[in-house]
Amino acid sequence: MSDSIKIGVSACVAGERVRFDRTHRRNAYLAETLAKHVEFVPICPEIACGMGIPREPLRQVDCAGEIRLIGYESGKDLTAKMTKWAHRVLKGLDKEGVCGFVLRVHSPSCAVSKARIHPTDGKPPHLGPGFFTRLLQEHDPLLPVVSSEALQNAVLRENFIRRVFVLHRWRALTAKGVSIGSLVDFHTRHKMLIRAHDLRGYRELGRLLGESTLHNAETIFDKYATLLFKSLTLKATPSKNRDVLSHAAGYFKKDLDAEDKRELHAAITAYAKGKVPLLVPVTLLNHYARKYRRPYLTQQYYLNPDPAELQLLNHA
Repeated sequence: MSDSIKIGVSACVAGERVRFDRTHRRNAYLAETLAKHVEFVPICPEIACGMGIPREPLRQVDCAGEIRLIGYESGKDLTAKMTKWAHRVLKGLDKEGVCGFVLRVHSPSCAVSKARIHPTDGKPPHLGPGFFTRLLQEHDPLLPVVSSEALQNAVLRENFIRRVFVLHRWRALTAKGVSIGSLVDFHTRHKMLIRAHDLRGYRELGRLLGESTLHNAETIFDKYATLLFKSLTLKATPSKNRDVLSHAAGYFKKDLDAEDKRELHAAITAYAKGKVPLLVPVTLLNHYARKYRRPYLTQQYYLNPDPAELQLLNHA
């Protein structure tokens, strides 16, 4: 498996002039920051399935529960054409090893959740995923997806980055075969990260591993992946992070003197109040983990993420 992390992107947010009116919707964070650490796989569904530039705008129409893709002016039905192309290209994305997707907000083909879907009974449109995005998520429910607009929100951006890198590590794990021992090691290294997103999910994953045997490994892997990425869709809030940091600090209660304990507690509290970034208490915990030789902590991806992941997480 390649070490390069690949992320699919709507071509227009990468700066390509592929929209219906020859414009783009370049996203600065995507083009100037994320591009330095991952490899993009740009896609414009309309262009890729044979529509030209310029072209008429498209809209999704809810026809008795079936979503169809219709030309806004001509009324031409492009549903079959887009569906046939998508089924072919999604298999190619699997081979590429794409670990996430950044999609254009409001796009009738690429929106994550804010595309207008027009009913046929004259009622106001409601919102939902774009036509291609719907097929993408049905094909790979574990794949992290985010709108380019959401990348401007620090919490949503961090959540996406975390999930992308976890999925990359998960695929590296499964590429080596199904081994309960390897899965336990993977889980151990991600414990603090999972807890920061979903304590209940963390406990469910622990119980699931307790049910593993040599004879049900494939079933356990499938269930684990579903539970893991469901948990990671929940946001790691300052309150959740504070609880995880305080739990980690407990590993040093017999090692630190009163002054060091106050310093660590102050750093965690300052983070929880939004006065310092998460990196501050994490750096202190890493220092003590190395000094007092706590291998469980030093191997946690929450405290020691991959270098590219670390840079993206700490991007202002």
